[in-house]
Amino acid sequence: MAIGDVIPKKLFQGAISATATAKYTCPASYRAQVCEIWLANTGTTDRTATIYVHGIATNNIIACGVVIKAGESKCLADNKIILAAGETLGFKQDTGTDVNITAYGYEEQVS
Repeated sequence: MAIGDVIPKKLFQGAISATATAKYTCPASYRAQVCEIWLANTGTTDRTATIYVHGIATNNIIACGVVIKAGESKCLADNKIILAAGETLGFKQDTGTDVNITAYGYEEQVS
């Protein structure tokens, strides 16, 4: 079965904080593709988000300085982020906990 043959699903939804945290881990015996990431700033101050793939070390940053204006949302679409079993998708924001993330994608059993 190819990754395009599986049904898309919500991989993660929740608030992020100023600490880099893995919010989704690809399950054992699976491969995942992250296709769309929504960032919603529910606060009254502009926020800046950072996105990590394959771990939350500085060298795993794939997007930094993603600005989400107060009370607005941003969609990062058409992603081609592939995660093997045990690999993670992580986030942090500059301060506070008023940015909510929703990540959509596919999971495919590979063994």
